[in-house]
Amino acid sequence: MPYPAKTSAEQILSAAITRLEQGGQAGLSLRALAAELKLTPNALYRYFGSREALLAAMAVQGAVLLLQALEPVLRNSLSPQGVHELARRYLAFARTRPALYDLYMTCDSLSSEQQQTYEQLWEQVVQQLQPLAGSHSAQVAMTLWSYLHGLVGLERSGVYDSPGSPKPPQNLAFGLNLLLAGLRTLESSP
Repeated sequence: MPYPAKTSAEQILSAAITRLEQGGQAGLSLRALAAELKLTPNALYRYFGSREALLAAMAVQGAVLLLQALEPVLRNSLSPQGVHELARRYLAFARTRPALYDLYMTCDSLSSEQQQTYEQLWEQVVQQLQPLAGSHSAQVAMTLWSYLHGLVGLERSGVYDSPGSPKPPQNLAFGLNLLLAGLRTLESSP
């Protein structure tokens, strides 16, 4: 006789992400999650073999959600305006889902299958940058990612709260315009 399921991996994942976003990784215990779902802790292990496996699944979901946020911009090759929109969407995701963003950025327990979701996001950005950046599209994607991730860190540390410091919107536009100007310089050099 089959065992009747009271939950699913998707329900557990959804509840875990909600708990993560409310209390961070420190507030995410399998025991508390099981209690919230009205399950025994052992029931969770039927779907996720460990806390690390659950965190990895949540990180992958973060990558999926980030890709969904960027997808409207990534449907076509990126123009300079598209790069600005991509950056705004990336930062909006990091700002509105900080715990999930952090997990996406720091999870080191992904399986090779889970890593493919991360690679899909990366490859899509590199591919859509190609018409703008040519053979430098991977380097430009890494530079853009580094810049945006750095802005997230600076915002969170309160650097932009200092009197006289440039504010994020102006700093974002300045940095992106600098990157795009550098691309034009690369194109014109022999």
